[in-house]
Amino acid sequence: MSQAPNDPRSPDTAAGTVPAQRRRRRNGPGPQRVPAPRAPEQTVAGYRLPAFVSMVVIGVLCLLGLVTLAVRLGGTVRVFFAEAALGLVFAAATLLFGFWLFRRIRPVRAPDPAASLVAVAWGLTAATGGALLANSALTGVWSKTLGLEFSAVWGAAMTAPFNEELFKLAGIVLVAVAFPRAVRGPVDGFVIGALVGLGFEVTENLIYGLNTVVEAGGVNGGLAVAQTAVLRVLLTGLGSHWAMSAVAGAGVGLLAAAGWLPGGRRVLGASVLVLTAMAMHWLFDSPLLDGFAGIVFKVLLNFGIAMAVYFAARHTYRRRVRRALALEAEEAGLRRSAAVALARRRARRRALHEVPEAERAEARRVQALMVESAEDRAFAHTV
Repeated sequence: MSQAPNDPRSPDTAAGTVPAQRRRRRNGPGPQRVPAPRAPEQTVAGYRLPAFVSMVVIGVLCLLGLVTLAVRLGGTVRVFFAEAALGLVFAAATLLFGFWLFRRIRPVRAPDPAASLVAVAWGLTAATGGALLANSALTGVWSKTLGLEFSAVWGAAMTAPFNEELFKLAGIVLVAVAFPRAVRGPVDGFVIGALVGLGFEVTENLIYGLNTVVEAGGVNGGLAVAQTAVLRVLLTGLGSHWAMSAVAGAGVGLLAAAGWLPGGRRVLGASVLVLTAMAMHWLFDSPLLDGFAGIVFKVLLNFGIAMAVYFAARHTYRRRVRRALALEAEEAGLRRSAAVALARRRARRRALHEVPEAERAEARRVQALMVESAEDRAFAHTV
């Protein structure tokens, strides 16, 4: 089939790049290549101004959160500097691994790097700093109104699910507004939410480690920090903050997919996901099912809920992108099966290995163009 002339987005297969071009149908010119719909042009009246405002808000609140953390933890860090340094090593290792993993689970290709970094930064600073202040204030309210004994048992479950989840949720929304092409559906919201939760979890692990050192009177501080980090990463980390905010983030993605003008069903779905994240946090912090077996059950339950949401969003996303790639192939006169296979990272790498090394860079560029075009079509509701 023929391609539209002078179309910069049409892949060039003359050099043997993948996918291969099909034969022209007999007695027919074939459908013309139609460029995939693009995101609306950025204008001040459109979303450039909201994106700019969102970035300013993110920057200011991250700075305030960092100052709050410095004020709250500065004295402890000065007294237990070696333990704090060890905690930072564990924090950095957790952050690097989580950042790689959560960006890797996005289907087809990794999310926008800038949006990913901003999401983590929000979780590391703004969300944790704000939650520290809010949790302290609300815990004081429970202590005065419900009594110290009741507050000591149920205070965390009555405080953290609301304060912490709302601070993390605010960050997901701000990132979605600041980077509109980075959050265009539930799977994007899930990944951005997981990254926000990762940042929050890393800072919280560091705070808990330092608190453990203080409670132990500084005795065996390094061991206390190491034990806290290992327990909170290997035991509870599987179903902790990243899972909760990922579920809430999928709800944000539902709203973003409708251009922030959703119908009743999307609003209901997003509300259910956000409330589910809060319920996950409530159960996690509640005194119910106490003990090692109970903790394991809570962690696995949260992990199972997060995975159910992820695979549902992933299935829908992959299906839409595959259909878009099929249309890309039909309009460009390419082999359908080869084009649809581009939805998988492994298939793209395997196809590149079949291309001569001298032509591999061009083949990679063609692949990237087709995948980008297919994602645009899928999320422009044309598929």
